[in-house]
Amino acid sequence: MTLVRDVAGLVVPSTMRVVSEPTLCWVIRDDGGGVVEPVREFMAELTANGTSPATRRSYCHDLLRWLRFCAAIGTTWDQAGTQDVRDFVRWLRAAPNPQRGRAGSGSRPPAGSVNAVTGKSYLRAGYAPRTINHALSVLSAFYAFMYESGRGPWSPVPAARPPREQVPARRARYRQKVPAFQPRAVSEEGLLDLFAGLRNDRDRALVAVALSSGVRAGELLSMTAKGIDAGQGVVAIEPKGGLGSRIWVPAAPESFVWIARYLAERPSADVDGPLWLTLRPPHRPMDYFALRQVLERVNGRLGTNYTWHDFRHTFSHRILADDRMTLTDAQALMRHRNLDTLNAYAAARLDELVAALHRHLATPAPCPPSSSIRYDAGDLAVLFPGLSS
Repeated sequence: MTLVRDVAGLVVPSTMRVVSEPTLCWVIRDDGGGVVEPVREFMAELTANGTSPATRRSYCHDLLRWLRFCAAIGTTWDQAGTQDVRDFVRWLRAAPNPQRGRAGSGSRPPAGSVNAVTGKSYLRAGYAPRTINHALSVLSAFYAFMYESGRGPWSPVPAARPPREQVPARRARYRQKVPAFQPRAVSEEGLLDLFAGLRNDRDRALVAVALSSGVRAGELLSMTAKGIDAGQGVVAIEPKGGLGSRIWVPAAPESFVWIARYLAERPSADVDGPLWLTLRPPHRPMDYFALRQVLERVNGRLGTNYTWHDFRHTFSHRILADDRMTLTDAQALMRHRNLDTLNAYAAARLDELVAALHRHLATPAPCPPSSSIRYDAGDLAVLFPGLSS
């Protein structure tokens, strides 16, 4: 009889670590400094398939969690079974996400609470359902590669699409149900308050570009001083999964005004280097943490919880609400591979639903229809003698 493992009291060691590596970008090293070879071989496979460094880094962190969990339950990756995968999912559902405890998070509201201004929830303390599902997909791909190359067992992760006659469920075993979130577009009033709360032209230029072009945070940080063409109204970015290539995307004329104001006071640097620099010396290219702090400061002043991806949602919401824009226009501007991805952005915002409901409630109910035909009372008495009694 198999006993259910107590994952609540399980102590997962912080052994091994993900480190950068010149040719494969990211690998896992053990406490002695040695490379975990199975993961290294898998990274070589991903490199040959043309995956981005960010993808390989993400895969390494998922495998790191799995290897640490295997060490905690006294097994190895090639000896683990399906029940171990099940308990891994149970542990992820119960364990706190260490990223929620990073520096500066002590002053934030409780995890999972709702912001009174924006109506958005703060991140929960544990691992999100999407994170758990991604981890299972990574493990499945890792075991499939090791099995096909003859260096590992058959995957202990249940198939992503099981036969319906075996499992009467829409999701595969251990796959988490992902809740449907409301659109994260910022209201026009919220944007005015946010823009008024920014303290310098660099931050105003950042928000203006993000809001008028829909670029992601990483794409925004990839902009260079030479990648600006105000005459054409476009900026050059390295798109998600671009692997070093650059494309031109349109932006609003106002954003170029703020960029010009920022460049007028920007400290001298490499003219072909990164566009966005830190304000305090020594001036360095902004990273994601510095970019996130831009909104953290204004969120603290306004009592909000806006993120950079909210501007992408706002951009897409504006595009989809414009009758002059086609769906293919929206797809091209958002740089989505298929139209189905736009479904998440097409729903109405909460403030729009509230306004629509208020308009409905304020509209008087229509009068019931009345017939314009009149019958003689005497004729009705002859036809229906007992009707009037």
